[in-house]
Amino acid sequence: MDSIRIKRLRCLSDTGDIQIKPITILLGQNSSGKSTFLRVLPLLKQSVESRTTGPLLWYGRLVDFGSFDDAHQNGSENTISLSFNFSIKPYDDERFFYFMESQYSSPYGLVDSFRVLHDLNVNLTLEITESKKKEITRTSKIILLFEDSKIQIDFNEDENVSAFYVNSLNILELGNQYVFKKLGNRAFLPLINEVEQKKDADSEITALYSKNIKTRHRSFRSLLNLLLIQVKKNVHPSTSPDTVMKMLLSLGLGDSEAMLKDIQTNRYSGKSWKKQTDNWSIETEEFKHLKNLVIANAASFLIEKCDDILANFSRQISYMGPVRATAERYYRTQDLAVDEVDYQGRNLAMFLRNLKDSEMSSFSEWTLENFGFKPLIKSSLGHISLKIRPKNSDKELNIADTGFGFSQILPIITQLWLLSVLPKRNSATVNRRIGKEPITYAIEQPELHLHPRLQGIMTDAFVTSIKKAKEKDIDLRLVIETHSEALVNRLGHLVAEGKIDSEQINIVLFDSSDSSGKVEIRKAYFDAEGYLSNWPLGFFEMEN
Repeated sequence: MDSIRIKRLRCLSDTGDIQIKPITILLGQNSSGKSTFLRVLPLLKQSVESRTTGPLLWYGRLVDFGSFDDAHQNGSENTISLSFNFSIKPYDDERFFYFMESQYSSPYGLVDSFRVLHDLNVNLTLEITESKKKEITRTSKIILLFEDSKIQIDFNEDENVSAFYVNSLNILELGNQYVFKKLGNRAFLPLINEVEQKKDADSEITALYSKNIKTRHRSFRSLLNLLLIQVKKNVHPSTSPDTVMKMLLSLGLGDSEAMLKDIQTNRYSGKSWKKQTDNWSIETEEFKHLKNLVIANAASFLIEKCDDILANFSRQISYMGPVRATAERYYRTQDLAVDEVDYQGRNLAMFLRNLKDSEMSSFSEWTLENFGFKPLIKSSLGHISLKIRPKNSDKELNIADTGFGFSQILPIITQLWLLSVLPKRNSATVNRRIGKEPITYAIEQPELHLHPRLQGIMTDAFVTSIKKAKEKDIDLRLVIETHSEALVNRLGHLVAEGKIDSEQINIVLFDSSDSSGKVEIRKAYFDAEGYLSNWPLGFFEMEN
């Protein structure tokens, strides 16, 4: 996930694309929208964790946005828009063609039905609104931009597809015998299928489709028929139906140049095809029509793929809220499996108790190195107590006797250690990591009740964790909402000392000082020497 953009959510009219870098700092006055932006992350997480009737679960175990009406910006267009930038990776061609050739006998068929020719840079926009009939949130529009192409699908109040465009091609005006309908939701995005209006006995694709496609192919059948007609115009009349079908199913997705080259060099094509297509360019109308039909056929696949990426990203989000549980002198022992620290740190003692001896030893060494103390768990008569032992001391202190700061920082740094040093222990990552999806840790006001010196030490730990995670091939991203001048200044020092590259930090300023109440988003950044650029003068100073 490269960036996120929010429109018409609470006070956020339009954030623009906000990059999610290894360290993303959100700054601004109270009620400026920075917490709203950060809480979109746990909103996504709680939505993917539950079965929902709509795309988002506004009220859940992590955050409470109320309802769509509560979350929606008053006086604006009656939709909330979430946009995400990411990439879809290509598959190995030989693997694809192996399944292509074996689909007739293989019970698995094509694992993924469309070839991706190169990294696809994708911008996905999900627009949601409130259903007037059911008073629930529904999808109103999906816009999918990849490379130089655009797919737009609109949904009406009955959740049928009311508009379907691929670039300039209006799919609903192609005269097919099917309508496109939303069948349900996956994690966030709708499932779309064709519903047959009348028997297509004369459809040329029917026999081929029934014979050859024994798998859950994600093509739209009527569009596949149109694609077949388009391809047959350029192949030799004696080309076998099976060969034509393989040509159809092997056409890949990419930018126009890549798709043109892929069409011209299709491995199943013959001399007639090559002769017809050799003189095509990306401006040739016949190529553009064929390209649009290929993309239209792949629309359902692309939506499912984007939904998978967004769902995996959301499952890997951890969240720590601004109000963390106060320390207790004793905690009652429970036989519960605890895989991560909850967003208020209430289960911290149980989490530490459940660590293996080797894991607890690793965590103790980490806290001793970074914060100058080691945590200890003591059990007695069905209760456990959480204690800390300062560096170079034999004295053990109950956390309830150490001041409020330790009880506030310990849940944050425990989850930080878990994500950067021991990610396999985190339930959000178990059996779900595909490739290198980012692990995102959203933290609200980590500096609460901390002396500026300890805030600086905590900032060092953030940077160290990013480095440790990278060494373990973990893509860890920290999104931190803060008012801490000490945290920002310390980051600048760490950049100057070469402890972190300035390109790994994004500083986002939320400014609601405009008399209209509109929030303006400003991007600041550190230069190589640790100095802030595009930083407003007096940002942390009191107004006269």
